[in-house]
Amino acid sequence: MPKLEPKIIQKELEASKLRPVYFIFGPERMKSRELVKRIQKVALKGAPPNDFNFEKLDGGEAGMEGILDAAQSFSLMGGTKLILIRNAEEVKNLDGLGDYLKSLGATDPAPVETFSSILIFLSKNFDGRKKASKTIQDLGAVIPCEEVSEQDREPWIEYLSKRRGVTLSPDERLTLRGQDPWSLDIIDQEISKLELVGEDAGLRAESLMSGVSAYARDEFIDALFCRDQKRALKLVHLFTEDMEVQLPFLGLLAWNLRHLKLFILEQETKSRSSERRNPFLLKNLERWRKHWSLATIQLFEHELFTIDFSLKNTRLLGKGLWLNAVLVEGKESRG
Repeated sequence: MPKLEPKIIQKELEASKLRPVYFIFGPERMKSRELVKRIQKVALKGAPPNDFNFEKLDGGEAGMEGILDAAQSFSLMGGTKLILIRNAEEVKNLDGLGDYLKSLGATDPAPVETFSSILIFLSKNFDGRKKASKTIQDLGAVIPCEEVSEQDREPWIEYLSKRRGVTLSPDERLTLRGQDPWSLDIIDQEISKLELVGEDAGLRAESLMSGVSAYARDEFIDALFCRDQKRALKLVHLFTEDMEVQLPFLGLLAWNLRHLKLFILEQETKSRSSERRNPFLLKNLERWRKHWSLATIQLFEHELFTIDFSLKNTRLLGKGLWLNAVLVEGKESRG
């Protein structure tokens, strides 16, 4: 069975039919989030998620053994349990998943009552060369959430603007089609700015031309600290062309790096933080920590210092220096 388009899965969900395993991968996060929401709605029959019917796991931490243990344990309240596995690309042994699917036998989508557990894997990629990959494709659902192609941007812009009740002018549509970088989340954020400013044409034009979006900034920071070089390289040019953007952004990176360094030191020395961190930052630090050691943090600190010195003393834009920072080897890539 080939990889399934999201539209095929959506039709199955509209008929209240599910599959035991969904393997969702690719860079377009909004598509994957929407799919997860729809699967959850059918699997839980519209009920809110709770500790009995919904479980979140990290692929790198739980491993396949932990995932299958969760799948094979029944919900204490009865009914179907939904298990969401993030960072599925970090699961080392997918053979166990293939064996689990074979043990279920059925391959066709079926009513929710058929399954005691539904597994949703969220991954950056899907390696079709692995032994278990064919079994997962044949007996589960492998769903790519690819970047939106240029010719498909207009329908998505129309969908997102209608969802927010925003009417776009031809010029605004043109600006949104040409956004760089381009993702559904970025476009939705830009449309939300238009929603906030209302009908004032001047404010609307200014909001769409207001420089690097907060979403792109946060994406670049996350890519750097996850050591996701491919994602970071797509965004680095946004921060190398304007001096007014580079210096504040450099400060933001240094702030995050300081907190990450302290977080790793606290874990290694088993000490408690002297300051209370907000939940969003703490969640990021827990994700980023696995990609870094104190040694690689020192390398990254050196790269940021070099950029800072260059900007303040030579006034050069430093594109090559930013590329060096992106390409600093992380803990995981060193093996």
